[in-house]
Amino acid sequence: MPYKDKNGKFCGFLNAEEKEGSGKFLRRYFLLDEKKSRLYYYKDNPGNLHADYSKTCGEIEIHFISRVSDARKLRPKVDNCFSITYAGRTIYLEAEDGDDLEGWIKALNDASKITVPVKHEDLGNGKKDSRAGFTAEIAGGVVCKIPMKYNKIQVSDEEPGSSDESPNESSGLSASAMQSYISGYCVKQGGMRKNWKRRYFVFSESGFQYYSSDRAKEPLRTLPKADIIDVRRSSSGHSSRDNLFEVVTAKRTFYIQCDDPADTDKWVNMMKQNLPTTQISLTKLTGPNGEAIEDAESTEAANELSGDGSDPGVS
Repeated sequence: MPYKDKNGKFCGFLNAEEKEGSGKFLRRYFLLDEKKSRLYYYKDNPGNLHADYSKTCGEIEIHFISRVSDARKLRPKVDNCFSITYAGRTIYLEAEDGDDLEGWIKALNDASKITVPVKHEDLGNGKKDSRAGFTAEIAGGVVCKIPMKYNKIQVSDEEPGSSDESPNESSGLSASAMQSYISGYCVKQGGMRKNWKRRYFVFSESGFQYYSSDRAKEPLRTLPKADIIDVRRSSSGHSSRDNLFEVVTAKRTFYIQCDDPADTDKWVNMMKQNLPTTQISLTKLTGPNGEAIEDAESTEAANELSGDGSDPGVS
């Protein structure tokens, strides 16, 4: 297990992969400093080294960590392996044992995903404290102030007044306990601020939903299956984002980033297989000569081009 030093910081030895995919691991001493939002690593315990040799080998900004997870299935030849997804790359680490692995995963996940609720206090003169009424959430390196309501936190990065989704409904189960075709953490782009947030996604008979975490019981948003026009790998110009796919509705295209290409294919294929077969993708709508009709609102445009919409009395 990672232990706390005299300053209350999590620390301990881990084996770190020198280069991604190299399979060569080096023993390093890691120190998690939550106040400075850094995960430092050294060649040895700096307390055992002379001051001239106690400099760090490197550091990781924990607010840019999007995921920390068990990687024993991905790297079966590495005992007690876990991974850190950080700034678009994956770092593989090897813990001493199973307890050590679970301890580091919990400590890093707690440090990299922070939610700070602030109570709305009455100042005594009938006015509300303007500093209250927000939660601060840090995910994927983005600091977000999110409006609160009494007894309920409203988390929204969508355009106000949007009505293309059904009301959120709570089943009483946590997101991870729901029956689904596929579920898991991904990163999505917001509708207004265009920032990227880590969310827990569930695709089920109820539709495509996303939650603030896998323990949340109420979705932040629900897209009914009937409203989804197409699901596809993204070809848009997000040059800094790999493994993107798009969920297309009549009013908006949702951009979602997975951790790796295999996850992206799983989401796209599973959603395509379980959407109503009567749905027609706008990207597949073509005219009589095979030209794509990108902005058609219905098949009427295709019928007009092919002659199906003409007056039957005219030869």
